[in-house]
Amino acid sequence: MNIFEQFSTELRSIGALSSMVSASHIPELKSEIDSLFKQSLMSKTLYDDCVLNYFDFSSGSQYPSLRSLIIAATPSPPVNIKFTIRGTSFPVQIPPHYSDRKAVNANIRNITTQLFDKNGFQTIPVVLPKKLLAVHCGLATFGKNNLCYVPGMGSYHRLTVFGSDLPVAEENWLELKMLERCKRCKACIKCCPTGAIGNDRFVIKADRCLTNFNERLDPLPGWIDNRWHNSLIGCMKCQSVCPENKKSGTGSECSEEFSDTETELILQGTAFQQLPTDLQTRIKNLCMDKYYRQLQRNLALLIKMSFN
Repeated sequence: MNIFEQFSTELRSIGALSSMVSASHIPELKSEIDSLFKQSLMSKTLYDDCVLNYFDFSSGSQYPSLRSLIIAATPSPPVNIKFTIRGTSFPVQIPPHYSDRKAVNANIRNITTQLFDKNGFQTIPVVLPKKLLAVHCGLATFGKNNLCYVPGMGSYHRLTVFGSDLPVAEENWLELKMLERCKRCKACIKCCPTGAIGNDRFVIKADRCLTNFNERLDPLPGWIDNRWHNSLIGCMKCQSVCPENKKSGTGSECSEEFSDTETELILQGTAFQQLPTDLQTRIKNLCMDKYYRQLQRNLALLIKMSFN
């Protein structure tokens, strides 16, 4: 087997899937993102955040040896955790791909070290539109909710992308497409609290998506009803009702439980570095340290909604 085949075999052993395409497609990815903005299908705020401040389409010029893009999809179910408020256990969910970021990246890094590095091939960091890439290379298909669906995982997965100087043995670049089921299903449209999902395309109104707001530190717009919040971060509404996710599991067993005192420290807005070391570690293990400052607001909203 060649290096990529060995990589794919290693991933399948942990339930993950992968695909590989030529790095020459990077300009096409940028062109597609630019086109969405020009067609007014992407707001200027989102375009600036993604294209100007996050995605990097200059990898080809930065790394002249870059020849291929490799993308992996790893199963990532929602994570269930519990907070305690005045002696009452309060369960909340963290959607897929948030809490396993460090573990998945470390696992893939370990595999690439064993296969690529030791065989004289580079692995190159790239920051590209993962969902677009996953659908183009046939690893996934878009849903009407702008999430991408991987066979056997539904939308409960985490995408990881890296570049390499490994040559592409067989090119596989497909047209973007939407799930057949989506053409006759309106489950996500009906349940989306903000009306972000349309009926005829897989580009949502991102400036209406709840996730777009509660991941940020900016004050929530007044038009957002507090009753719409359903997850500690992000939103699970369209994924939890999606028929494609029925076989993908409903979430892990409770992976962490926070005591009354610990919950109160978070709700009080205690600075992360002032939390007890054990509490810091457990928040880091959930990869929620990145969003710690948002947790106070989001958790308070969920609790208020539950007790009202």
